[in-house]
Amino acid sequence: MNASVFSRRECRAFYLYMFYQNHRLMVSRRSLARNALALVCGGFLSTGVGTATQSRSIPTTGWYDASAVADAATTAVAAADPAVVESVGVPDPIESVLTDARARARSVSLGDVEYVRGSVAIDGTTIAGGCAAAVGSFDTQAVEAELRDHERGFTSVGSRRRRDDAEQFVATDDPYAVALESSTLRVGYGRTRARAMKHLDAALADDSRGQPRTRTPTASYGSLPSLLNGDAVAYADLGPKTRAFLTERAADRSESLAAVVEAASAIGCSLRVGSARSRLRYGIVTGPSRLSRETIDALVDEATTGDHALTEPTIHRSGRTVVVDAAVETPSLWAAHEQFAVDSPQPSMSAD
Repeated sequence: MNASVFSRRECRAFYLYMFYQNHRLMVSRRSLARNALALVCGGFLSTGVGTATQSRSIPTTGWYDASAVADAATTAVAAADPAVVESVGVPDPIESVLTDARARARSVSLGDVEYVRGSVAIDGTTIAGGCAAAVGSFDTQAVEAELRDHERGFTSVGSRRRRDDAEQFVATDDPYAVALESSTLRVGYGRTRARAMKHLDAALADDSRGQPRTRTPTASYGSLPSLLNGDAVAYADLGPKTRAFLTERAADRSESLAAVVEAASAIGCSLRVGSARSRLRYGIVTGPSRLSRETIDALVDEATTGDHALTEPTIHRSGRTVVVDAAVETPSLWAAHEQFAVDSPQPSMSAD
């Protein structure tokens, strides 16, 4: 993580893209793979890394969940291997953020990062709070020096918990908090600085072995966490306001898409990148009587028709979760999903 991570623009970019791309994931029938990557790159991916030559699954257990702290009805969780971004590239809106971040980078190279993960709680279209983490190997002294010299005025609050060695910092005027360790860098956000610290503390507790969870997540993702794996993973528990908003947006593009979104209590996707072809998995948590096979078939037909279409689709049900597997030519990954992306306004950051 570098100085840009802690600037207002980069911190906001992470959380805005975390929700915005999840938001578009749910309203575009071809945006799932793109957004699994875009969810986490806005605030962390700031320098180049070598093209991935071997796919590896990111860890999918013990993740922090923003619903443990925030009372918002919608919660999104995502993680990605940053090498994937270099291997497939990114769309222009995200690239502009990365270009600005590269210009600021000093203390940490992205080559030090193994994977990034995060979770945000969303109240309607407003981000209520969350925490993001970069896992790897970091020069803590260099990062701490940048924090202390940062324009946002980060000050140390020490290590507030007995069983972890993370040095914690809080911004003077903005609702951001940072925890710094040699293996993990975390950034918490909330409606206030106190709420940002609560998200940070919850993330630290979840990552500390041998410590019980101090707060229990309220979000429900069904079997998505166990079904989704690969180089990038994203899933969200949909609250009623978010679901209604997304259903209305989806109706402008496809009746079957709107029906799927309206019936979903949670939705997710994962991506496994290959040099020539990539594999995608989409998951929709819903009751058997709420979503017909005909509606799913219609949506899959739309996604596998035309230029840059998805191929090799298979559909099966795992309990309450409908699972769709598909493939795509890796060079066409973004084009396939941009073609049917639904434009929608970016969400706002909450403020008291």
